[in-house]
Amino acid sequence: MTYGAIRNRIYRMEEILNLLNPWWFGKYVETGIERGSYLNKLEKSLVNKRAVLLVGSRRVGKTTILHQFIKKLLKKISSRHILYALMDHPQLSTRSILELVHEFRKMFATDRSTKLYIFLDEIQYVKDWERQVKSLVDTENVKIFLSGSASSQLLLKSHYLTGRIENIEACPLDFGEFLIFKKAKSGISEPYKAEKHFDEYLSLGGYPEYVLRPDPSYFADLVNNILYKDIVSMYQVRNPDLLKDLLLLLADRSGHHATYTKLASVLSLKNDTVKKYVYYLKNTLLVDELPRYSTSRSHRIYGPKKFYVTDNGLLFHLLGRISRGAAFERTLYECLKHRTKGLGFYYENAQEVDFVSEESGKRVLWEAKYELPRGYELDLDRYLAAAKSLDVTKIIFATKSFVKKVKVNKITVEWTPLWRLLV
Repeated sequence: MTYGAIRNRIYRMEEILNLLNPWWFGKYVETGIERGSYLNKLEKSLVNKRAVLLVGSRRVGKTTILHQFIKKLLKKISSRHILYALMDHPQLSTRSILELVHEFRKMFATDRSTKLYIFLDEIQYVKDWERQVKSLVDTENVKIFLSGSASSQLLLKSHYLTGRIENIEACPLDFGEFLIFKKAKSGISEPYKAEKHFDEYLSLGGYPEYVLRPDPSYFADLVNNILYKDIVSMYQVRNPDLLKDLLLLLADRSGHHATYTKLASVLSLKNDTVKKYVYYLKNTLLVDELPRYSTSRSHRIYGPKKFYVTDNGLLFHLLGRISRGAAFERTLYECLKHRTKGLGFYYENAQEVDFVSEESGKRVLWEAKYELPRGYELDLDRYLAAAKSLDVTKIIFATKSFVKKVKVNKITVEWTPLWRLLV
């Protein structure tokens, strides 16, 4: 490459960085409604030198969260010490991170002793990013923030940075955030309002853009981008239509247990192909997989699984209809996933309970009941039998609005509104 070509390449990179970093010139980007829980986690990370990896699905708001945090940093850090780079940009994806940081220091003649704050968005597009980040953390005075959409792949590579990186998962809006986005006020003292907002939350899901501006084409575009731009290009999938068929099948069976053999039979695919495709869907955070609850590792690994699409709005798009029962169970799953350990579903002797969780060393049975059948008080035998087999002393039914608490044979049985568990 000639000297002139090298200079033109540098000029192009500088021009792009100028556009991506308007705060260098006293301008700012619109950052929307703050997502405080993530900003607090990023704020706490400043006390150490470790890099931060923000992982989440496309359009879940990772870039917005990074810009919101940059806005907070600008209150105490010089604008010319903060670099944001979108690493899937054609002019940046072929550059090394080391080269980028070097050019950034050079642009403003910044001393190596000056601490820089580096934000690298969509880091999965950079080859060997983990080695470069390790080098920067070890040798440069920098605090690095990364984001990416390919969860498993990124987390696998981040193991190379053990002790030098912390991971934060960015999720669709939880119910508390949904209320903020909808400018809704509802507390425990006004349950009728909370129930109304929660019903809307079940329908819309938690993708920020969609919550603010529902658009019938939103999820079709999202799914196509993930399937065809992320998965197909990343894994060289030869028949993406089969991948979409699998996603539709998993959505249709949301909350129902299934085996890889059964899924393969329905789609006329090999077991290994289905396992591989499920991995791709999990990796791009479209689908979650829940194992059977068991003390046997082989049962958890090789037994049937339950699958959940990771957002209710996305679920309804794939189903082509609204299913509040499926959305209700999926929402309870999401709640338990983030607050409990050892989560699984109970399945013994053809009897099933939605979830078993472990909390403070004790097991709890959970069942999602959006619509309670008549005579619900009498429908306890199979739950009590499951509780006895697992040495469980508490069963919780998550309901739409019903509240009750009883004790049966030393087992506490509670009915509680799901929205109360989410606020």
